[in-house]
Amino acid sequence: QHHDDSASYSSSSLSDNEREILEKSHNEGTAAPASIATGGGGGAAYFGKYGIINASDFHSNTKIKSTFERWLSEIKGIPDFNGPKHELMEYFKEFAEDYNTATMPHVKYYDYEKWEMEEYAKRKREAEEAAAAKDGGGGNVALDELRHREEMAQRAKRRRVEEARVTQFGMTAEKREEMKHQARLRHEMAVAYKTGDEETRKR
Repeated sequence: QHHDDSASYSSSSLSDNEREILEKSHNEGTAAPASIATGGGGGAAYFGKYGIINASDFHSNTKIKSTFERWLSEIKGIPDFNGPKHELMEYFKEFAEDYNTATMPHVKYYDYEKWEMEEYAKRKREAEEAAAAKDGGGGNVALDELRHREEMAQRAKRRRVEEARVTQFGMTAEKREEMKHQARLRHEMAVAYKTGDEETRKR
Protein backbone atom coordinates (compact mmCIF):
# COMPACT_ATOMS: atom_id res chain seq x y z
CA GLN A 1 0.00 0.00 0.00
CA HIS A 2 1.08 3.55 -0.62
CA HIS A 3 1.47 4.94 2.88
CA ASP A 4 3.33 8.03 4.05
CA ASP A 5 5.58 6.37 6.60
CA SER A 6 6.23 9.64 8.43
CA ALA A 7 2.52 10.05 9.15
CA SER A 8 1.44 6.43 9.19
CA TYR A 9 -0.52 5.03 12.08
CA SER A 10 -1.94 1.54 11.93
CA SER A 11 -5.30 0.63 13.43
CA SER A 12 -3.79 -2.70 14.45
CA SER A 13 -2.24 -0.97 17.49
CA LEU A 14 -5.73 -0.28 18.83
CA SER A 15 -7.17 -2.72 21.32
CA ASP A 16 -10.54 -4.29 20.62
CA ASN A 17 -12.03 -2.07 23.31
CA GLU A 18 -10.58 1.10 21.80
CA ARG A 19 -11.79 0.14 18.34
CA GLU A 20 -15.27 -0.53 19.78
CA ILE A 21 -15.30 2.91 21.43
CA LEU A 22 -14.32 4.57 18.16
CA GLU A 23 -16.93 2.66 16.18
CA LYS A 24 -19.58 3.55 18.76
CA SER A 25 -18.54 7.21 18.72
CA HIS A 26 -18.79 7.25 14.93
CA ASN A 27 -22.22 5.64 14.91
CA GLU A 28 -23.57 7.98 17.58
CA GLY A 29 -21.97 11.09 16.07
CA THR A 30 -19.91 11.85 19.17
CA ALA A 31 -16.21 12.55 19.53
CA ALA A 32 -13.92 9.71 20.50
CA PRO A 33 -11.74 10.16 23.61
CA ALA A 34 -8.63 12.16 22.72
CA SER A 35 -6.31 9.50 24.11
CA ILE A 36 -7.63 7.05 21.54
CA ALA A 37 -8.28 9.40 18.63
CA THR A 38 -4.73 10.71 18.61
CA GLY A 39 -3.36 7.19 18.52
CA GLY A 40 -1.10 8.06 21.44
CA GLY A 41 1.55 9.34 19.08
CA GLY A 42 0.37 12.91 18.48
CA GLY A 43 1.32 12.62 14.79
CA ALA A 44 -0.43 14.15 11.81
CA ALA A 45 -2.29 10.94 11.01
CA TYR A 46 -4.48 9.11 13.47
CA PHE A 47 -7.34 6.66 13.44
CA GLY A 48 -10.59 8.37 12.48
CA LYS A 49 -9.04 11.71 11.50
CA TYR A 50 -11.23 11.93 8.38
CA GLY A 51 -14.05 9.82 9.82
CA ILE A 52 -14.67 6.09 10.00
CA ILE A 53 -16.19 4.13 7.12
CA ASN A 54 -17.20 0.51 6.70
CA ALA A 55 -18.66 -1.80 4.05
CA SER A 56 -22.15 -0.29 4.33
CA ASP A 57 -20.80 3.06 3.07
CA PHE A 58 -20.05 1.42 -0.27
CA HIS A 59 -23.79 1.10 -0.85
CA SER A 60 -25.18 4.10 1.05
CA ASN A 61 -22.63 6.91 0.62
CA THR A 62 -22.30 8.18 -2.96
CA LYS A 63 -19.36 10.47 -2.09
CA ILE A 64 -17.41 7.61 -0.56
CA LYS A 65 -18.22 5.32 -3.47
CA SER A 66 -17.14 7.83 -6.12
CA THR A 67 -13.95 8.57 -4.16
CA PHE A 68 -13.28 4.83 -3.88
CA GLU A 69 -13.74 4.44 -7.65
CA ARG A 70 -11.20 7.23 -8.21
CA TRP A 71 -8.76 5.52 -5.80
CA LEU A 72 -9.31 2.19 -7.55
CA SER A 73 -8.56 3.80 -10.91
CA GLU A 74 -5.53 5.90 -9.93
CA ILE A 75 -3.90 3.79 -7.19
CA LYS A 76 -4.77 0.28 -8.31
CA GLY A 77 -4.89 1.02 -12.04
CA ILE A 78 -8.43 -0.37 -12.42
CA PRO A 79 -10.61 2.32 -14.06
CA ASP A 80 -13.48 -0.09 -14.82
CA PHE A 81 -13.79 -2.99 -12.43
CA ASN A 82 -15.62 -5.96 -13.95
CA GLY A 83 -14.64 -8.70 -11.52
CA PRO A 84 -16.68 -10.53 -8.87
CA LYS A 85 -18.38 -8.56 -6.09
CA HIS A 86 -16.36 -10.20 -3.31
CA GLU A 87 -13.12 -9.08 -4.97
CA LEU A 88 -14.42 -5.52 -5.30
CA MET A 89 -15.31 -5.51 -1.61
CA GLU A 90 -11.79 -6.69 -0.77
CA TYR A 91 -10.47 -3.60 -2.54
CA PHE A 92 -12.99 -1.48 -0.63
CA LYS A 93 -11.83 -3.06 2.62
CA GLU A 94 -8.25 -1.96 1.83
CA PHE A 95 -9.51 1.51 0.86
CA ALA A 96 -11.47 1.76 4.13
CA GLU A 97 -8.42 0.76 6.17
CA ASP A 98 -6.31 3.53 4.61
CA TYR A 99 -9.22 5.96 5.00
CA ASN A 100 -9.85 5.14 8.67
CA THR A 101 -6.16 5.28 9.59
CA ALA A 102 -5.64 8.52 7.60
CA THR A 103 -2.81 6.96 5.57
CA MET A 104 -4.02 7.67 2.03
CA PRO A 105 -1.28 8.66 -0.43
CA HIS A 106 -3.12 11.91 -1.19
CA VAL A 107 -5.76 14.00 0.62
CA LYS A 108 -8.09 13.81 -2.39
CA TYR A 109 -8.86 10.16 -1.59
CA TYR A 110 -10.89 11.16 1.49
CA ASP A 111 -13.41 13.28 -0.43
CA TYR A 112 -12.61 13.55 -4.12
CA GLU A 113 -15.48 15.90 -4.99
CA LYS A 114 -14.49 18.37 -2.28
CA TRP A 115 -10.84 18.26 -3.37
CA GLU A 116 -11.85 18.71 -7.02
CA MET A 117 -13.93 21.79 -6.20
CA GLU A 118 -11.08 23.31 -4.19
CA GLU A 119 -8.63 22.63 -7.03
CA TYR A 120 -11.02 24.19 -9.53
CA ALA A 121 -11.39 27.33 -7.38
CA LYS A 122 -7.61 27.53 -7.09
CA ARG A 123 -7.07 27.16 -10.86
CA LYS A 124 -9.82 29.67 -11.59
CA ARG A 125 -8.23 32.22 -9.27
CA GLU A 126 -4.85 31.69 -10.92
CA ALA A 127 -6.38 32.03 -14.40
CA GLU A 128 -8.16 35.26 -13.42
CA GLU A 129 -4.91 36.66 -12.04
CA ALA A 130 -3.11 35.68 -15.23
CA ALA A 131 -5.84 37.33 -17.34
CA ALA A 132 -5.65 40.50 -15.25
CA ALA A 133 -1.86 40.55 -15.63
CA LYS A 134 -2.26 40.43 -19.40
CA ASP A 135 -4.80 43.29 -19.35
CA GLY A 136 -7.56 41.20 -20.85
CA GLY A 137 -5.29 39.39 -23.27
CA GLY A 138 -4.97 35.66 -23.91
CA GLY A 139 -5.66 34.79 -20.28
CA ASN A 140 -9.35 34.49 -21.17
CA VAL A 141 -8.59 31.23 -22.97
CA ALA A 142 -7.61 29.66 -19.66
CA LEU A 143 -10.85 30.88 -18.09
CA ASP A 144 -12.90 29.43 -20.95
CA GLU A 145 -11.14 26.11 -20.52
CA LEU A 146 -11.89 26.13 -16.79
CA ARG A 147 -15.55 26.90 -17.39
CA HIS A 148 -15.75 24.05 -19.86
CA ARG A 149 -14.16 21.65 -17.35
CA GLU A 150 -16.56 22.84 -14.64
CA GLU A 151 -19.54 22.20 -16.90
CA MET A 152 -18.27 18.69 -17.73
CA ALA A 153 -17.64 17.98 -14.02
CA GLN A 154 -21.14 19.14 -13.11
CA ARG A 155 -22.64 16.89 -15.80
CA ALA A 156 -20.64 13.93 -14.50
CA LYS A 157 -21.75 14.69 -10.94
CA ARG A 158 -25.42 14.89 -11.95
CA ARG A 159 -25.05 11.59 -13.80
CA ARG A 160 -23.54 9.91 -10.71
CA VAL A 161 -26.35 11.25 -8.51
CA GLU A 162 -28.96 10.03 -10.97
CA GLU A 163 -27.33 6.60 -11.22
CA ALA A 164 -27.26 6.35 -7.43
CA ARG A 165 -30.91 7.37 -7.23
CA VAL A 166 -31.90 4.76 -9.80
CA THR A 167 -29.89 2.12 -7.97
CA GLN A 168 -31.39 3.01 -4.61
CA PHE A 169 -35.03 3.40 -5.55
CA GLY A 170 -34.95 2.27 -8.99
CA MET A 171 -37.26 -0.04 -10.36
CA THR A 172 -38.33 0.86 -13.85
CA ALA A 173 -41.94 1.92 -14.38
CA GLU A 174 -42.46 -1.30 -16.29
CA LYS A 175 -41.20 -3.36 -13.32
CA ARG A 176 -43.47 -1.49 -10.93
CA GLU A 177 -46.46 -2.10 -13.18
CA GLU A 178 -45.60 -5.79 -13.37
CA MET A 179 -45.47 -5.98 -9.57
CA LYS A 180 -48.84 -4.21 -9.31
CA HIS A 181 -50.27 -6.64 -11.85
CA GLN A 182 -48.98 -9.62 -9.87
CA ALA A 183 -50.43 -8.14 -6.68
CA ARG A 184 -53.83 -7.73 -8.36
CA LEU A 185 -53.73 -11.34 -9.55
CA ARG A 186 -52.92 -12.57 -6.06
CA HIS A 187 -55.79 -10.53 -4.67
CA GLU A 188 -58.20 -11.90 -7.27
CA MET A 189 -57.08 -15.46 -6.50
CA ALA A 190 -57.61 -14.91 -2.80
CA VAL A 191 -61.12 -13.56 -3.44
CA ALA A 192 -61.84 -16.46 -5.80
CA TYR A 193 -60.90 -19.05 -3.19
CA LYS A 194 -63.16 -17.37 -0.67
CA THR A 195 -66.13 -17.13 -3.07
CA GLY A 196 -65.56 -20.42 -4.92
CA ASP A 197 -65.12 -18.73 -8.33
CA GLU A 198 -63.71 -21.65 -10.37
CA GLU A 199 -63.17 -19.58 -13.52
CA THR A 200 -60.86 -17.09 -11.79
CA ARG A 201 -59.04 -19.87 -9.95
CA LYS A 202 -58.31 -21.68 -13.24
CA ARG A 203 -56.61 -18.55 -14.62
